[in-house]
Amino acid sequence: MAEQNPAAAIADQAAAEAGGSHSAAGGETHASTEAGHAADHPTFLGLDSYAWVGLAFLCFVLLLWRLGAFRMIGSSLDAQAEKVKADLAEAAQLKAEAEAMKAKAAADAAEAETSAKAMLANAEVEAKRIVEQAAKDAEEAIVRRTKLAEDRIAAEARGAEAELRARAADITVKAAEALLAGRAKDLAGLTDAAIAGLDRR
Repeated sequence: MAEQNPAAAIADQAAAEAGGSHSAAGGETHASTEAGHAADHPTFLGLDSYAWVGLAFLCFVLLLWRLGAFRMIGSSLDAQAEKVKADLAEAAQLKAEAEAMKAKAAADAAEAETSAKAMLANAEVEAKRIVEQAAKDAEEAIVRRTKLAEDRIAAEARGAEAELRARAADITVKAAEALLAGRAKDLAGLTDAAIAGLDRR
């Protein structure tokens, strides 16, 4: 075993003595603190003020238990819990009703949109049919008016032709009459000459 240094041995001994004196001082301080605490809090029947406060609180709790305060508190808490449950159930019902109303509103909106699209499609079809019918009616009206105009023109042409024929016939008759009248005069002159020749014989 190595020989210990004399200086180190002296230092260790001084430290041990200092530690012992510190422990002794600490013990004395703790003892003085407990003594001061006992002096500040006087005891009665061997119990200090803290013990009496704890005992009084325990007695108060036992009194409340005997009087049924805990049952009343429990009943009140149960009633409050039931009220909370009822409120939650009502809230859930209101939420379900709101969701149902929302779903119904969405369905109504979708139905209205579908109806609007159907009405728009029907309106487009009806408008197309009306336009086509109007074009057909206009074409038929044009054909009818054209036919009436052609018939009227044909009738006027026939009337004009008849009038022309009547005028031509009248002119022909008058010309024939004039010709016959001229020939009659010539025949009358020849007749008179022949009669005069006979009278001379």
